Amino acid sequence: MTVIPFSSAFRARTGESGHILKTAAGMFAKKGYHRTTVDEIARALGVAKGTIYYHFKSKEELYLAIIQEGIYLLEERMRKDLPGAKTPAEKIKIIIGSMLSFIEDEKDLVFLFIQELCGRDIQREVLARMLSGSLGIIRGIIEEGIIDRSFKKVDPEITTSSMYGMILISALHYISYAKPIPHDQVITAIEKVFFEGVLQPDYREGL
Repeated sequence: MTVIPFSSAFRARTGESGHILKTAAGMFAKKGYHRTTVDEIARALGVAKGTIYYHFKSKEELYLAIIQEGIYLLEERMRKDLPGAKTPAEKIKIIIGSMLSFIEDEKDLVFLFIQELCGRDIQREVLARMLSGSLGIIRGIIEEGIIDRSFKKVDPEITTSSMYGMILISALHYISYAKPIPHDQVITAIEKVFFEGVLQPDYREGL
């Protein structure tokens, strides 16, 4: 698979094109890529198969566009929520809440993304390019904190991936069981691990 441009079919996210995104994402999340057919998606939408092929050349292109659009929407949400935060610590808090809200609002898109993290349908380098925007936001905040000395001198890349993973898996713990995410509780727990760590000071000697 190769990365295609963000489809104009999703840009407004309303009307027919928005309905295609939601419906197709839901079916792919429920049945998986290989078991879902364009005919089934068309029937669920109540349209002719040609309507879908008007926007996308193949099932593969539709699927990839959905994954890419979901990742883009997360990045868009993060950038929208950040203005107003002054310090790196405040920005990290906002990012945690922003990601949790997005994951809860867009469960099907998130499930597809997680499937690809563990699957083989999308090449690793393709998925990495898709993720570069949202990961870059977090990494930029961490580097900002290192520069102004509010954060320790950590490895920005590893710390970024760890933060991203903590939020994603914490949210998945709840949505996998169709439970609402207790935002305040999860945010507080992730903040504590990120800002303080879990090891008591008396046990840090010799590490």
